[in-house]
Amino acid sequence: MGYLDSDNKTDITDDQGIHDKINSSIIYSPIFHRIIYISCILCSLFIALGKISNESKNPSFNAYEVLVVLAVLFVIDFFLYRMNYFMSTKVFLIFRLCEIIILELIIAVIANINIMIMPLCAMIFLWETEYILYGSDFIKDNIFTRRIVIIILAVGSCALGVNYREDLIWACFIILHIVMVFGVFTMVDMVVEINDKNEKKIFRLSNEVADIQDANEKLIEYQEKIESINEEINYQRIEMKRTNNELEQVNKEVEAQAEVMKYMSSTFSVKKCIDVLTDSIIEMRQPKLCAIYTAPDDFIDKYGNITIKTNYTSIERRLKEDAGDIFNSVKEHKNTRIYVKNELEQFAFIGNANINSVALFPLIEDDNAYGFMIVASDREDFFDKGIAYYEGCIAEFNISVKNSRLYLMMQDMAHKDGLTHINNRMYFMQLFETAVNNAKKEKTPISVALYDIDKFKSVNDTYGHLAGDEVIKMVASIGAKYAEENDGFVGRYGGEEFLIVFPDKDKKQALSILEAMHEEIKNTVVRYEEYNININVCIGLTSYPEICNEPALLINRADMAMYYGKEHGRGRLVIDSPEIAQEE
Repeated sequence: MGYLDSDNKTDITDDQGIHDKINSSIIYSPIFHRIIYISCILCSLFIALGKISNESKNPSFNAYEVLVVLAVLFVIDFFLYRMNYFMSTKVFLIFRLCEIIILELIIAVIANINIMIMPLCAMIFLWETEYILYGSDFIKDNIFTRRIVIIILAVGSCALGVNYREDLIWACFIILHIVMVFGVFTMVDMVVEINDKNEKKIFRLSNEVADIQDANEKLIEYQEKIESINEEINYQRIEMKRTNNELEQVNKEVEAQAEVMKYMSSTFSVKKCIDVLTDSIIEMRQPKLCAIYTAPDDFIDKYGNITIKTNYTSIERRLKEDAGDIFNSVKEHKNTRIYVKNELEQFAFIGNANINSVALFPLIEDDNAYGFMIVASDREDFFDKGIAYYEGCIAEFNISVKNSRLYLMMQDMAHKDGLTHINNRMYFMQLFETAVNNAKKEKTPISVALYDIDKFKSVNDTYGHLAGDEVIKMVASIGAKYAEENDGFVGRYGGEEFLIVFPDKDKKQALSILEAMHEEIKNTVVRYEEYNININVCIGLTSYPEICNEPALLINRADMAMYYGKEHGRGRLVIDSPEIAQEE
């Protein structure tokens, strides 16, 4: 029997729910219990250590023993709670009764009223209240029996206490127990009274429910008639709403594509275009994963790049590892593919994630794949509609990449030397000026080396200018390699002269790099037609601020060191010094 709400027909007359709500007010409360336990333990500890004096000259208990007993009870209480043993009424009541008996024995043998008696009495009060009410279902016989047990324990404690107290103190001890027992019984009566009021309220509500149910039955007949009419109206409304949603989605996608296209046309940064595109797809279509991979490329990204947007960190890590294999598959097929169900097993990066469909879109320029976009969802039908949206995004991105490539190629032509493809002198000096300013501002070292090919004119005269070009390209490529590996930059300073700069490197660090570079240049054979050409270089090294304290003079000082090496035997690596500068 219960009141049924006319909308959701929820039963609100569950008697057990009311009992549970009342029991929850007296069930084990771990924080409050631990506070009382810790208070008693601290009191006994302070008494044992002499921090709080015991008023009795001949104490009848050992504070250390009380400390141990309370600590053991605290640990057992904590363990039973953590292991959910207190979910059993029998276990809870037996342990509470044991606690009450032990605590009554402790306060019975305390020879005088001291600071420990208050937290112990508070603990007994709480424990006895829980013992009487918990699991009693408010049955009078159960409550009466447990009250008798409490009275017997109180009488026993008073009887035991007469052996440890003077008459006046013992009388106070009896009064204390009477007050405690009276307080416990009063608390129990209050809870029982609350329960009785709730049961009367339940009975009244159940009668009201019966009347409402009769009215509900009549309303149901009318509702059934109205529902049949509403079903048809709702169907039409749902279809109209679905159509409107599809139109709104299409409009949003068109607007989003227009914004993406506008942004892509305003920047030559492929990385920024990728971020904007993936963010737009995540916002508009809300897949679980959207990632774009671009293969290593001299213009777009020398080392390749993958941008991943997903909440699955495990997928992100594994996809970075599998991107190369997926790209090899894309290069082979070059067409959009959608995978569902068992087809997903070929994607190891999914792992145990809730992914039920994957779409793989190739990025193609001039019939050559340069990357891919991958989109994944937890819905199997995610790609049944709207695949054209992704293909439109890919087309826009391809145009942006092509524009960026053309721009970077023109920029590269402006910055690079036509023969060696390293920085030309003009662009190198821009980089050098920036590096020097940073070194002065940050007070960091910077090392500069100038080197040229020994007896280069004889190479041209002996083997021809084309052979000389091959020698220059070999020296430039080795210098570029060491510059890149050590966060530096290199440029062609003149015909066969080169400058290499190592920001944040002092003389010792730069010397080690240049020695390795010098050794490699000497040991590299340039093969031109039937000739094997060996050459050597002379290198001049200087460093700011260790050697040269004026950054503007670094190139001149490196040049002086190099020419000093040429004048003293060639094929040498010479470190700048005040003596060399003075000699010049």
